[in-house]
Amino acid sequence: MAPRIIIQSKASTALSKQKVVDISNYPFTLNTTIGCLFSCNYCYLQEYPFNTHTQFGHEIKIKAWLPDILDQELGNFHWLPQHLKRVQVNAATEGYLPQAIRVMDEQLGRDLMREVLEVFQKHWRNGNKWMVHIVTKSHMILKHLDLIASMREQVQIELTITSLDEKRARLLEGSAPTVAKRKQIIEEFSKKGVFVRVMCMPFIGSENAAKELRDTLINLGARGFKHKALNYWDDNELLKGNTVKSKGKKDSIFKALHIKSGEEALLDDNTKSSMTVSMPDEKWASYSDIEMKIVDWGYSELNNVNWGYIR
Repeated sequence: MAPRIIIQSKASTALSKQKVVDISNYPFTLNTTIGCLFSCNYCYLQEYPFNTHTQFGHEIKIKAWLPDILDQELGNFHWLPQHLKRVQVNAATEGYLPQAIRVMDEQLGRDLMREVLEVFQKHWRNGNKWMVHIVTKSHMILKHLDLIASMREQVQIELTITSLDEKRARLLEGSAPTVAKRKQIIEEFSKKGVFVRVMCMPFIGSENAAKELRDTLINLGARGFKHKALNYWDDNELLKGNTVKSKGKKDSIFKALHIKSGEEALLDDNTKSSMTVSMPDEKWASYSDIEMKIVDWGYSELNNVNWGYIR
């Protein structure tokens, strides 16, 4: 069945405020499309309520209106404390789907992800500085290599790789690009000085296997690594290409393997391990001073902006 691709005209909100902001969650998310076509068998988009918006693996809706609204919202939020000016882009979709790129080009003559990135770049240059975390599995991001390299002070790529084994990756990740193409993303962007963090989620295997995977990807040029299992699917069934719920399962996380992924920062003995910053409530209606652990996201490697409790 050919995928159904819909270009939206009715505008909505560009930035989604997260109810909980802590050391591992971003204050904002932004999704350039609704839905995805890769059909990864572990994806939560096949579950409620996401499956009420699009048909999983067969339909996407493109937010063609998004750049103008994003521009307005970034301006409206210019007053926020610096540590809250962080956005995870395409956490619940894939912004570099070849089919969506083609439709936008053929029907509107536009490149949506380029426009979104240029909005963030404009605000950074004008002093309204936002960090951008691009979540992707797609080698099509390479078409923006030079643009993202020019934004390397404010951009981190969060590249999903669940395994180096192509057969296993295909079982888990449907029609997503090959592992070889994703390894190319690490190599090409790292040559340009762009920070790439590999998000190995879900990881199925031992701690030693996770370490081998991490070391291989770091040697390719990745500067960050994060992994965990998924507690709602049966691992053995996933490796057969099936999705079977697993009740009572706990995530396997080998925290010692994480690199620049929000883990507590290694500080000098004379440096405080936490600091007080202003944080919003669930509705973002009020703010209060909260003691936050100082964490390492690798920001200090990219710019000299004071991000509060984030390094």
